[in-house]
Amino acid sequence: MVGKLAKYLRMAGYDVLYINTASDDQIIKKAGESDRIVLTRDSLMLARREFKKGIIKYLFIKDDKLKNQLNQIESDLKVLLKPNLVRCIECNRKLIKVKKEDVKNKVPPHVYKTQQNFLYCKKCDKYYWRGTHYDNIRNTFLSIK
Repeated sequence: MVGKLAKYLRMAGYDVLYINTASDDQIIKKAGESDRIVLTRDSLMLARREFKKGIIKYLFIKDDKLKNQLNQIESDLKVLLKPNLVRCIECNRKLIKVKKEDVKNKVPPHVYKTQQNFLYCKKCDKYYWRGTHYDNIRNTFLSIK
C-alpha cells in the first residue's frame, strides 16, 4: 500500500524497511525489534493490541497520492524531505561511491560520457547516477513544500 512512498523516503536518505509480502505479525515483530515506525494505510492492522497500547509506533497514511503522503510524513513526523540519494531504492542498503573508470562497461555509453559521479549497491548490483530522472525526483520533493 505504501511501496512508492517507501522508495521516496529512501530517496530522501531514510532507512526504510519495506517488505510487501510480510504478514501483519512479521511487520509488528520487525518494528518492535528495530524500534521502527510502521507506516500503513491498513486500518484493520492498527486495531491490533500492539498499536492500540502504543507498544509499536505507527502513522496511518491518510491518502493514496504520493505527494499527499510525503506532505503528511513531513508534517506529522517533523522530518525534512529532500533528495539525498544515499540508499538503494530497491533494498535500502547504503550506496557506495565508485570511480567513474570502474563503471565504464557497466552503464550505458551515453551515461558514462555525460556523468561524473556514480553510486553502487553491492546487494542489488545496481549503479546510480543523477541523470534526467533526478529532475523528476527533485521536482516531486519540491512539490510538497
